[in-house]
Amino acid sequence: MHNKLSYAMRATFIGAVLSLASSGAHAAGAVNVNSLGWVNNDNSLAAGETITSGVFSMADSAGGRAGWTGNPSLNYSGWGHAVRWLTFEVTTANQTVSITADALTGSRDFGITVYASNGAFDGGTGAGDGTPHSYNAVGQLGDDGTTWLNGSNGNMLQTLAYVNGGAAHNSSETDWGETINSGVNQVGDNTYFSAVSGNFGTNLAQLVFQNLAQGWYTIAFGGANNALTGTATSQLSVQTVPLPGAVYLFGSALAGLMVSGRRKPRAA
Repeated sequence: MHNKLSYAMRATFIGAVLSLASSGAHAAGAVNVNSLGWVNNDNSLAAGETITSGVFSMADSAGGRAGWTGNPSLNYSGWGHAVRWLTFEVTTANQTVSITADALTGSRDFGITVYASNGAFDGGTGAGDGTPHSYNAVGQLGDDGTTWLNGSNGNMLQTLAYVNGGAAHNSSETDWGETINSGVNQVGDNTYFSAVSGNFGTNLAQLVFQNLAQGWYTIAFGGANNALTGTATSQLSVQTVPLPGAVYLFGSALAGLMVSGRRKPRAA
């Protein structure tokens, strides 16, 4: 592994965050899923619906500013106990689904990773190699720093995509040898979606999946810039995006043309 933190350094760093880590871990997994959760406990996304998380406090600390990436103490890899983990179910297939993180107060650059999971994410299992205190937030499952998430350790199925509103970091810089690009990046194949796009900037990050399959998905999101000091609050929303009205009008017009084209001319 590239730039792997020594166990002595890691022990010192982890010791400083034991209270955070202990509140994050639970009996069934290494990280806490839905620690604040969805408004009205609604994590089921149907066609034409929006679900919204509670409001997350993002402290003026390395975890609050750079939980997803940007923390030099972790060689810019993710901090599994500082990012927020939320899981939701898509109940209607082939929808356009938008996942957006907004800063409500203060200032943050966000990173978001989206995974397909086999049911609600169970939190994974610590792999004995420092994860998930430091983990690979952008790699495909099976890469170094992700093994705590799937297989015998957790029920993740595939890393789909990520958006990084902060700086890029190359493989020689990071804790697990991962390359963290800026902007929107597709990681998985097209098993679960047909295309991904998005948006990013200070106080906003977004991923938009076309034709997202029915099933369970997990979001990991947090700060991506250690330089943005001060406290902040954030909120996550997931919504199915309706087709623009012009599309419906075009469809109706096209259908009309097809019907008129099938009409037989009247006899003179």
